[in-house]
Amino acid sequence: MKTVFIAALGAASLAATASADFIGWTSNVRSVSGGYLVNVFAVVDNSTDVLLNVAGGSPGLPTAGYVRTNSTGGFLQGTGTQSVFAPSGSQSWTTLDSFLTVGGGYSTTSGNFTGNSATAGDPPWNVTYTDTDIGESVTVNAFNTQSNETGFINRYTNNIPATGGWYIAGSSSPARNLSVLTNRAYSTSAAAAAGNAGMMVAQLYVSELSLVGGRAPGKTIEWKMSATVRRLDGSTSNQSFQFVIGEVPAPGALAILGLAGLAARRRRA
Repeated sequence: MKTVFIAALGAASLAATASADFIGWTSNVRSVSGGYLVNVFAVVDNSTDVLLNVAGGSPGLPTAGYVRTNSTGGFLQGTGTQSVFAPSGSQSWTTLDSFLTVGGGYSTTSGNFTGNSATAGDPPWNVTYTDTDIGESVTVNAFNTQSNETGFINRYTNNIPATGGWYIAGSSSPARNLSVLTNRAYSTSAAAAAGNAGMMVAQLYVSELSLVGGRAPGKTIEWKMSATVRRLDGSTSNQSFQFVIGEVPAPGALAILGLAGLAARRRRA
């Protein structure tokens, strides 16, 4: 049974959904080995819309965004080329890895969404460190700089920086059919929860998440980001929405738990 948690939003964001082509975020959550894979999608109201970027905004402004978790270990990443937030090649959502993407593809054969390897990180991802080989300070863009470490470690960053965004230089990503999503759990609005057109923007691999029947109460992913989409006529739409993934059991799930409890009481009687 599909369950949807609708996070509280400001009045401005709710009003914007009535006319904006970008209408909010929705998430697909799956239990996997070692934790959970959470895929976030930008939902649009027209299948001809294309995604231009996901942005964190400017520090200090009300629109300043964030993507963060209190799950143990943070956002887990793979090894080698997958030790960064940039998607590696046509990386699929079957990989036990965290990556960020502006859209990507969908295979009707495998049923997998894939990342877009042309995705780049904007300046907030720049990290300055001391290169011991040359004895100088070096700045790298941690979004796509591979670490020499092994396991779920990147010596440049293992967190999404405050206000950090991602985009495709000189390109965009068309909307995909979201009706194939079977594990939608949290959305920013009823419209986003029901929307059937959109683009994948993130896969977040965490060890703990507070889902019904899951582990570690209080473990969440907090998301507040904006996105820009381009309409068929060339005009653009930009909105910012926020939600918390894993905050409380979804209403449908609570109903199931209530029925289970009622049945148990009847058996005891």
